Amino acid sequence: MINIEIPNYSERLSISEIHKVKLETGFYFMRDLSGEIVYIGEALNLRRRLRKHMTGGNGTTKRFYHVFKTIDIFYCDRKERKIYELYAINKYDPVGNVDGNETANKSILRKRREDWIESLSKDSKIV
Repeated sequence: MINIEIPNYSERLSISEIHKVKLETGFYFMRDLSGEIVYIGEALNLRRRLRKHMTGGNGTTKRFYHVFKTIDIFYCDRKERKIYELYAINKYDPVGNVDGNETANKSILRKRREDWIESLSKDSKIV
């Protein structure tokens, strides 16, 4: 794999602080309670995109957005954001990302995500 240096995050916020995210372009890491990166994305308007995730309005994350606890925000040039996003997905291999992930074939990645989502459901029933 080529080596791209991912910049330090511009800000790390809790989910309740999405209103502080600037209306700018960039990419982001969504982390769970343990700090693990579970989803990586990019957007022209970060605040709008993150709000969409947190209201269940995103088709990809609507079944697991409730595990997001913190967000690492990386503001960057609109031409760079997609490169950073794809590189980070393949470097960190977050369970929530299938598209853009070349670490395994899509069916394996989808199954891994489905198994993870199912385990989240079982964990919430135990509590």
